[in-house]
Amino acid sequence: MAIHPPRRRIKFSDLALGQRFYDPISAEYFVKQSETLAAMVTGLGDGTVPDEFEADDVVGVDLD
Repeated sequence: MAIHPPRRRIKFSDLALGQRFYDPISAEYFVKQSETLAAMVTGLGDGTVPDEFEADDVVGVDLD
C-alpha cells in the first residue's frame, strides 16, 4: 500500500497559476496553467499537454 503525503482539499479555482496539485480522479500531479487548464507533470505527462478542469473541481495540495 502506497503512503501518500498529507493533502489539503481545495477547489481548482482557488489555486494560483503555476501551482502544483494532485488530481484524485487521474491519480496524477498537474500544474495550473490558466483558469480552466492544467498540464500533467507526472505519469505520462511532460507538462506540455493541457487538460481541462472546472472551477469547482476538488483537487489536493500537498502539505509538505
